[in-house]
Amino acid sequence: MDGNEKDNAGLAKKFAALGKLTKIESALRTAIESSKVPPLETRKLLKSTSSSQAKNTAVYQFMCNLFDEIGLGRLEISKKENFYIVFTSEDNPVSNLYQDIEGKKTCYIISDALADFFVEDLNIPSEATEIKCVNSGDEKCVFRVEMQPLAVYRIALDQTDEKIIEKMKDGSDKTEVPSSIGIMEEELDYRLDILKNYHILRDDLSLTKIGQTYYKYGKSFIDEEEEDFSPPWKTMSVISRKIADSSSFAEALSKSYEQETSEEEIESGEVVNLANEAEKSMSFAQLVSKTFKDKKKNE
Repeated sequence: MDGNEKDNAGLAKKFAALGKLTKIESALRTAIESSKVPPLETRKLLKSTSSSQAKNTAVYQFMCNLFDEIGLGRLEISKKENFYIVFTSEDNPVSNLYQDIEGKKTCYIISDALADFFVEDLNIPSEATEIKCVNSGDEKCVFRVEMQPLAVYRIALDQTDEKIIEKMKDGSDKTEVPSSIGIMEEELDYRLDILKNYHILRDDLSLTKIGQTYYKYGKSFIDEEEEDFSPPWKTMSVISRKIADSSSFAEALSKSYEQETSEEEIESGEVVNLANEAEKSMSFAQLVSKTFKDKKKNE
């Protein structure tokens, strides 16, 4: 295979990978727009004190199914802490698109998807980072989602928790709390453990500095009305159809562009320039935009 054939083969491979990425990006935008999660369900994830508990929540199971259907593969929670969650993926389709790249983390699109899901659908300001990647020599791709602590407190803790905090601040006897706020003793014990886990209460049930600050400035911003809308997994079939439609459109765009710029029509210099742009572009759509702009400048 001579130099030109290698360039053309490399370009074809880039187009194939970028075509798949634009399908994923289109499906992701559609999915995020349709997947707003009720605060009540988000709260269950945030109150989980271990990865095993988090895996049993409907939010996690929905997110896993959603990401898999989009084309991002199956993610698994490997660690759940108060303000961050670690996800792992052993064989995700995105890393497979970059198998010829070594020594670099390549799955930015999954990091972006996680951040978008937490910010847009869970209403938690968050940042997501790929901390390990199979293409950089690691056994698995690992992603860490850092959640804003104040947002976590204001969603995880509800009005019943606030009543308990107020009782503890006033020095109420623990045995009197259940009847005074209308809950069972078992529920009180569960909620007290959560408040200790979030460092709101000490073991002796007095307020920590964080607890005092939360009592004064925090408070849940979730209204009861916001709890009422249906979770997105009840309309998963509708979301699935939207994802399929968006992917079909992206695939048509990809094929159309490849047909309009066949390898026979591209000169050797353009092959090199387009390959370089492909490596720098964050998405297929961005690559298309750059290429069309460059063509217009040269006309």
